[in-house]
Amino acid sequence: MLTSMKKAILRLLVSLLIFFTAYFISSFTLEISKDYSLWGFGALLGFVLLVAANSFYFRKLQPLLPSKWIIFLSIFGVILFAFLNSPSLRFSTKVLPSTVCNLLAILASILINTQSVKNRYLYTFLLFLFPFMLNLNLYSSWVHFIEFGNFSGRVEDQQIISFELSDESGNITNNASVKGKIVLFDFWFISCGPCWKKFPQLQEVYEKYQENPQVEIYAVNRPMSNDRPGQSFQSIKDKGYTFPVLQGNQKVMDDFDIYVYPTVVVLDQNGQIAFMGKIDDAERTIQKLLKL
Repeated sequence: MLTSMKKAILRLLVSLLIFFTAYFISSFTLEISKDYSLWGFGALLGFVLLVAANSFYFRKLQPLLPSKWIIFLSIFGVILFAFLNSPSLRFSTKVLPSTVCNLLAILASILINTQSVKNRYLYTFLLFLFPFMLNLNLYSSWVHFIEFGNFSGRVEDQQIISFELSDESGNITNNASVKGKIVLFDFWFISCGPCWKKFPQLQEVYEKYQENPQVEIYAVNRPMSNDRPGQSFQSIKDKGYTFPVLQGNQKVMDDFDIYVYPTVVVLDQNGQIAFMGKIDDAERTIQKLLKL
Protein backbone atom coordinates (compact mmCIF):
# COMPACT_ATOMS: atom_id res chain seq x y z
CA MET A 1 0.00 0.00 0.00
CA LEU A 2 2.76 2.40 1.01
CA THR A 3 4.80 1.50 -2.06
CA SER A 4 1.82 2.13 -4.34
CA MET A 5 1.24 5.51 -2.73
CA LYS A 6 4.89 6.44 -3.14
CA LYS A 7 4.74 5.50 -6.80
CA ALA A 8 1.57 7.54 -7.28
CA ILE A 9 3.16 10.59 -5.63
CA LEU A 10 6.33 10.14 -7.66
CA ARG A 11 4.31 9.87 -10.88
CA LEU A 12 2.44 13.05 -9.98
CA LEU A 13 5.69 14.93 -9.31
CA VAL A 14 7.26 13.67 -12.53
CA SER A 15 4.12 14.59 -14.47
CA LEU A 16 4.27 18.12 -13.08
CA LEU A 17 7.96 18.29 -14.00
CA ILE A 18 7.24 17.34 -17.62
CA PHE A 19 4.32 19.76 -17.87
CA PHE A 20 6.21 22.71 -16.38
CA THR A 21 9.29 21.98 -18.50
CA ALA A 22 7.22 22.47 -21.66
CA TYR A 23 5.39 25.45 -20.15
CA PHE A 24 8.52 27.31 -19.03
CA ILE A 25 10.49 26.60 -22.20
CA SER A 26 7.59 28.20 -24.09
CA SER A 27 7.67 31.15 -21.68
CA PHE A 28 11.45 31.56 -21.81
CA THR A 29 11.66 31.57 -25.60
CA LEU A 30 8.75 34.01 -25.90
CA GLU A 31 10.49 36.36 -23.45
CA ILE A 32 13.59 36.27 -25.67
CA SER A 33 11.40 37.11 -28.66
CA LYS A 34 10.36 40.46 -27.19
CA ASP A 35 13.38 41.76 -29.05
CA TYR A 36 12.22 42.03 -32.67
CA SER A 37 15.51 40.65 -34.00
CA LEU A 38 15.25 37.46 -31.90
CA TRP A 39 11.84 36.10 -32.92
CA GLY A 40 13.39 33.40 -35.12
CA PHE A 41 16.15 32.58 -32.65
CA GLY A 42 13.59 32.14 -29.87
CA ALA A 43 11.61 29.66 -31.99
CA LEU A 44 14.77 27.74 -32.89
CA LEU A 45 15.97 27.64 -29.28
CA GLY A 46 12.56 26.45 -28.08
CA PHE A 47 12.64 23.61 -30.61
CA VAL A 48 16.10 22.45 -29.52
CA LEU A 49 15.34 22.67 -25.79
CA LEU A 50 12.06 20.77 -26.08
CA VAL A 51 13.62 18.02 -28.20
CA ALA A 52 16.45 17.66 -25.67
CA ALA A 53 14.14 17.70 -22.63
CA ASN A 54 11.59 15.27 -24.05
CA SER A 55 14.29 12.92 -25.32
CA PHE A 56 15.70 12.79 -21.80
CA TYR A 57 12.26 12.09 -20.32
CA PHE A 58 11.53 9.33 -22.88
CA ARG A 59 14.76 7.55 -22.03
CA LYS A 60 14.77 8.00 -18.26
CA LEU A 61 11.11 8.06 -17.20
CA GLN A 62 9.37 5.44 -19.33
CA PRO A 63 9.49 2.79 -16.59
CA LEU A 64 7.52 5.26 -14.46
CA LEU A 65 5.33 6.96 -17.09
CA PRO A 66 4.21 5.62 -20.48
CA SER A 67 5.30 7.53 -23.58
CA LYS A 68 1.78 8.70 -24.35
CA TRP A 69 1.62 10.50 -20.98
CA ILE A 70 4.92 12.26 -21.59
CA ILE A 71 3.65 13.36 -25.00
CA PHE A 72 0.28 14.51 -23.62
CA LEU A 73 1.83 16.48 -20.74
CA SER A 74 4.31 18.23 -23.05
CA ILE A 75 1.61 19.18 -25.56
CA PHE A 76 -0.66 20.34 -22.76
CA GLY A 77 2.10 22.58 -21.37
CA VAL A 78 2.72 24.21 -24.78
CA ILE A 79 -0.98 24.70 -25.57
CA LEU A 80 -1.90 25.99 -22.12
CA PHE A 81 0.92 28.54 -22.20
CA ALA A 82 -0.19 29.73 -25.66
CA PHE A 83 -3.79 30.04 -24.43
CA LEU A 84 -3.01 31.86 -21.18
CA ASN A 85 -0.53 34.28 -22.76
CA SER A 86 -2.46 35.40 -25.83
CA PRO A 87 -4.25 38.65 -24.93
CA SER A 88 -5.60 39.13 -28.45
CA LEU A 89 -6.14 37.34 -31.73
CA ARG A 90 -3.51 39.60 -33.28
CA PHE A 91 -0.90 38.53 -30.72
CA SER A 92 -1.89 34.86 -31.07
CA THR A 93 -1.35 35.09 -34.82
CA LYS A 94 2.02 36.77 -34.30
CA VAL A 95 3.36 34.03 -32.01
CA LEU A 96 1.73 31.15 -33.91
CA PRO A 97 5.04 30.05 -35.53
CA SER A 98 6.59 29.70 -32.05
CA THR A 99 3.72 27.48 -30.89
CA VAL A 100 3.98 25.40 -34.06
CA CYS A 101 7.75 25.03 -33.49
CA ASN A 102 7.19 23.78 -29.96
CA LEU A 103 4.65 21.20 -31.14
CA LEU A 104 6.97 20.09 -33.94
CA ALA A 105 9.73 19.69 -31.33
CA ILE A 106 7.53 17.27 -29.38
CA LEU A 107 6.90 15.32 -32.60
CA ALA A 108 10.63 15.32 -33.37
CA SER A 109 11.44 13.96 -29.92
CA ILE A 110 8.96 11.13 -30.51
CA LEU A 111 10.50 10.27 -33.87
CA ILE A 112 14.09 10.38 -32.71
CA ASN A 113 13.32 8.05 -29.79
CA THR A 114 11.21 5.52 -31.71
CA GLN A 115 13.52 2.79 -32.91
CA SER A 116 10.91 1.25 -35.22
CA VAL A 117 10.64 4.35 -37.41
CA LYS A 118 12.84 4.11 -40.47
CA ASN A 119 14.71 7.26 -41.46
CA ARG A 120 13.80 8.82 -38.11
CA TYR A 121 16.82 11.11 -38.19
CA LEU A 122 15.88 12.32 -41.66
CA TYR A 123 12.33 13.12 -40.53
CA THR A 124 13.67 14.90 -37.46
CA PHE A 125 15.97 16.97 -39.67
CA LEU A 126 13.04 17.91 -41.92
CA LEU A 127 11.07 19.09 -38.87
CA PHE A 128 14.13 21.07 -37.74
CA LEU A 129 14.11 23.00 -41.04
CA PHE A 130 10.98 24.92 -40.00
CA PRO A 131 12.51 26.71 -36.97
CA PHE A 132 15.80 26.99 -38.86
CA MET A 133 14.08 28.88 -41.68
CA LEU A 134 12.28 31.07 -39.14
CA ASN A 135 15.66 32.02 -37.72
CA LEU A 136 16.72 33.26 -41.18
CA ASN A 137 14.53 36.39 -40.85
CA LEU A 138 11.39 34.53 -41.98
CA TYR A 139 9.85 34.98 -38.52
CA SER A 140 10.75 38.68 -38.47
CA SER A 141 9.01 39.11 -41.81
CA TRP A 142 5.93 37.33 -40.47
CA VAL A 143 5.78 39.55 -37.37
CA HIS A 144 6.32 42.65 -39.53
CA PHE A 145 3.36 41.66 -41.69
CA ILE A 146 1.09 41.04 -38.69
CA GLU A 147 2.02 44.33 -37.02
CA PHE A 148 2.42 46.68 -39.97
CA GLY A 149 0.55 45.01 -42.83
CA ASN A 150 3.66 44.55 -44.99
CA PHE A 151 6.78 42.38 -45.05
CA SER A 152 9.48 44.99 -45.55
CA GLY A 153 8.01 48.37 -44.57
CA ARG A 154 7.27 49.38 -48.13
CA VAL A 155 3.66 50.51 -48.54
CA GLU A 156 2.15 49.65 -51.91
CA ASP A 157 -1.24 51.29 -51.44
CA GLN A 158 0.02 54.82 -50.84
CA GLN A 159 -2.47 57.21 -49.30
CA ILE A 160 -2.58 60.67 -47.83
CA ILE A 161 -3.73 60.96 -44.20
CA SER A 162 -4.87 64.30 -42.86
CA PHE A 163 -3.25 65.12 -39.51
CA GLU A 164 -2.83 67.96 -37.08
CA LEU A 165 -0.21 67.73 -34.33
CA SER A 166 1.08 70.29 -31.84
CA ASP A 167 4.46 70.96 -30.25
CA GLU A 168 5.14 72.08 -26.67
CA SER A 169 4.38 75.72 -27.54
CA GLY A 170 1.13 74.87 -29.26
CA ASN A 171 2.46 75.36 -32.79
CA ILE A 172 0.66 73.17 -35.31
CA THR A 173 2.25 70.71 -37.70
CA ASN A 174 -0.11 69.49 -40.42
CA ASN A 175 -0.15 68.38 -44.04
CA ALA A 176 0.22 71.90 -45.34
CA SER A 177 3.19 72.80 -43.12
CA VAL A 178 5.27 69.82 -44.31
CA LYS A 179 4.19 69.88 -47.96
CA GLY A 180 7.04 68.99 -50.32
CA LYS A 181 9.15 67.44 -47.54
CA ILE A 182 10.01 63.93 -46.44
CA VAL A 183 8.55 63.40 -42.98
CA LEU A 184 9.33 60.66 -40.46
CA PHE A 185 6.88 60.11 -37.60
CA ASP A 186 7.87 57.81 -34.73
CA PHE A 187 4.65 56.99 -32.84
CA TRP A 188 5.18 56.23 -29.14
CA PHE A 189 3.75 56.56 -25.64
CA ILE A 190 5.48 57.27 -22.33
CA SER A 191 5.27 53.84 -20.68
CA CYS A 192 6.29 51.98 -23.87
CA GLY A 193 9.56 50.19 -23.06
CA PRO A 194 10.38 49.21 -26.66
CA CYS A 195 9.83 52.85 -27.69
CA TRP A 196 12.56 54.06 -25.34
CA LYS A 197 14.82 51.25 -26.47
CA LYS A 198 14.59 52.51 -30.06
CA PHE A 199 14.98 56.24 -29.29
CA PRO A 200 18.80 56.18 -29.58
CA GLN A 201 18.35 55.08 -33.20
CA LEU A 202 15.80 57.83 -33.78
CA GLN A 203 18.27 60.34 -32.33
CA GLU A 204 20.97 59.12 -34.72
CA VAL A 205 18.67 59.49 -37.72
CA TYR A 206 17.58 62.93 -36.53
CA GLU A 207 21.16 64.16 -36.11
CA LYS A 208 22.01 62.87 -39.57
CA TYR A 209 19.22 64.83 -41.28
CA GLN A 210 18.59 67.80 -38.98
CA GLU A 211 20.45 70.16 -41.33
CA ASN A 212 18.65 68.84 -44.40
CA PRO A 213 15.72 71.16 -45.24
CA GLN A 214 14.04 68.38 -47.21
CA VAL A 215 13.61 66.09 -44.18
CA GLU A 216 11.66 66.52 -40.96
CA ILE A 217 11.69 64.00 -38.11
CA TYR A 218 9.30 63.87 -35.15
CA ALA A 219 8.43 61.64 -32.22
CA VAL A 220 4.61 61.65 -32.10
CA ASN A 221 3.29 60.95 -28.63
CA ARG A 222 0.07 59.11 -27.93
CA PRO A 223 -1.39 60.64 -24.75
CA MET A 224 -2.44 58.20 -22.03
CA SER A 225 -4.92 58.81 -19.22
CA ASN A 226 -2.22 58.79 -16.51
CA ASP A 227 0.15 61.18 -18.31
CA ARG A 228 0.93 64.45 -16.57
CA PRO A 229 0.56 67.72 -18.53
CA GLY A 230 3.66 68.25 -20.65
CA GLN A 231 5.20 64.94 -19.53
CA SER A 232 5.82 63.72 -23.08
CA PHE A 233 7.97 66.74 -23.89
CA GLN A 234 9.82 66.84 -20.58
CA SER A 235 10.60 63.13 -20.47
CA ILE A 236 12.40 63.36 -23.82
CA LYS A 237 14.43 66.35 -22.62
CA ASP A 238 15.31 64.56 -19.37
CA LYS A 239 16.87 61.70 -21.35
CA GLY A 240 18.99 64.12 -23.36
CA TYR A 241 17.28 63.58 -26.72
CA THR A 242 16.99 66.56 -29.06
CA PHE A 243 14.57 65.33 -31.71
CA PRO A 244 11.29 67.31 -31.73
CA VAL A 245 8.20 65.90 -30.06
CA LEU A 246 4.64 66.39 -31.25
CA GLN A 247 1.49 65.67 -29.29
CA GLY A 248 -0.94 63.38 -31.06
CA ASN A 249 -4.38 62.06 -30.18
CA GLN A 250 -6.35 58.87 -30.62
CA LYS A 251 -7.87 60.07 -33.90
CA VAL A 252 -4.41 60.48 -35.44
CA MET A 253 -3.42 56.99 -34.26
CA ASP A 254 -6.59 55.51 -35.73
CA ASP A 255 -6.24 57.39 -39.01
CA PHE A 256 -2.68 56.12 -39.46
CA ASP A 257 -3.69 52.59 -38.30
CA ILE A 258 -1.20 52.66 -35.43
CA TYR A 259 -1.80 49.65 -33.18
CA VAL A 260 1.77 48.64 -32.35
CA TYR A 261 4.35 50.86 -30.61
CA PRO A 262 6.77 52.03 -31.69
CA THR A 263 5.67 52.34 -35.30
CA VAL A 264 7.57 54.55 -37.75
CA VAL A 265 5.80 56.13 -40.71
CA VAL A 266 7.58 57.95 -43.53
CA LEU A 267 5.65 60.36 -45.78
CA ASP A 268 6.99 61.22 -49.20
CA GLN A 269 7.13 64.72 -50.72
CA ASN A 270 3.50 64.39 -51.81
CA GLY A 271 2.33 63.54 -48.30
CA GLN A 272 1.68 59.90 -49.16
CA ILE A 273 2.67 57.06 -46.82
CA ALA A 274 5.81 55.53 -48.32
CA PHE A 275 6.88 53.38 -45.37
CA MET A 276 5.37 51.85 -42.23
CA GLY A 277 7.46 49.68 -39.92
CA LYS A 278 10.50 49.88 -37.64
CA ILE A 279 13.11 52.63 -37.34
CA ASP A 280 15.77 50.10 -38.38
CA ASP A 281 14.47 50.06 -41.95
CA ALA A 282 13.06 53.58 -42.30
CA GLU A 283 16.26 55.35 -43.32
CA ARG A 284 16.53 53.39 -46.56
CA THR A 285 13.20 54.88 -47.59
CA ILE A 286 14.39 58.41 -46.74
CA GLN A 287 17.53 57.93 -48.83
CA LYS A 288 15.53 56.56 -51.73
CA LEU A 289 13.08 59.49 -51.62
CA LEU A 290 15.95 62.01 -51.51
CA LYS A 291 17.24 60.62 -54.80
CA LEU A 292 13.95 61.18 -56.62
